[in-house]
Amino acid sequence: MFNMRKNLVGLDIGSSTIKLVELNKTPAGITLLSGGIIDNPLLELEDKNSPEAEQRLSQSIEEACREFGIKEKNVALGTTEVIFDYLKFPVLREEELARAVRLEAEQRISSDLNQVIIDYKRSGIKDKDGQENILLVAVSKDMANKKVEIVEKAGLNPLIMDVEPLALLNCFMSIEEETLQENESIGILNIGADFTNLGILSKESVPTVRNINFGADKFNAFISGETRLSWKEVEAIKKDHEQLKQKINVLQMLEKQTFSFVNEIQNSIAYTSKMSNKPDESQQTASEIKKIFLTGGGCLTPEIDSFLSKTLNIEVSRWNPFEKVNFSKSVDDFLKPLGYLFPVAVGLGMRTV
Repeated sequence: MFNMRKNLVGLDIGSSTIKLVELNKTPAGITLLSGGIIDNPLLELEDKNSPEAEQRLSQSIEEACREFGIKEKNVALGTTEVIFDYLKFPVLREEELARAVRLEAEQRISSDLNQVIIDYKRSGIKDKDGQENILLVAVSKDMANKKVEIVEKAGLNPLIMDVEPLALLNCFMSIEEETLQENESIGILNIGADFTNLGILSKESVPTVRNINFGADKFNAFISGETRLSWKEVEAIKKDHEQLKQKINVLQMLEKQTFSFVNEIQNSIAYTSKMSNKPDESQQTASEIKKIFLTGGGCLTPEIDSFLSKTLNIEVSRWNPFEKVNFSKSVDDFLKPLGYLFPVAVGLGMRTV
């Protein structure tokens, strides 16, 4: 799951859209060779798990590759249907660590381990007792096999399945030159339609990664209820911030819809502080997160950056990864302002040696 390969297409199958990117990294920077975005055809179907739905999804991915001129067949794809846990072990050799992780997973995961795929990522970071922080990930074999089958039917070769919050962090670390000092962390929030990916990077501990059950569709439901507009009309009016503000109280929407979301972020920040294992934990506060980078389609909701900044008491700013990516001549520049939708796809596509 965490192995890195060369020449991968990043494929992000979201609930509302599908994003594909083919990238090249040189000393001069990262270049988008080809890529694009299409609507997920399953949005129009009532039964999203039928063989017909899977076939339609495969066809859409295959057609998108032709439309965007993607020649590479090797693919990295993401998933949100995962279990995360954090372990600590003495520094072990790889084969010893694999056995230790398996034994610990048997105690922590309620599912039959024969029905899940287990992987782990070692941080290389030791606590004050000399133990290494390890990130454990488990994913359902049935879900993984289904995604692999869909991608193979599209004529592609799935080499890697990565968890979306880690792909998000990989995108950030590949593009940005953010230097972390002692006792500092930064957060990246990718607000999608159904889920939000959260990653927190700290110099002292393993990255904190979460999938939060919150998405921009909650804003759509609020706007639709207040205005009696259809879902399609809501999507259109959201792009015109001034018109949207005339129809609804945006601050009221944010306060009502993000209460549990903000709590999840705060809990994750507190957990990161705990994982850093500082001597005086009474001094740990959310101020240790020096900045949160906000991305995903939901980040374009008016005032959400200033609202989260005020609520969390942390600097929050929107982040478009395409602003630091070169575009090849074959890629349309209209994608550049849509870069907020692509951080997971870029992170998957950057799984290179």
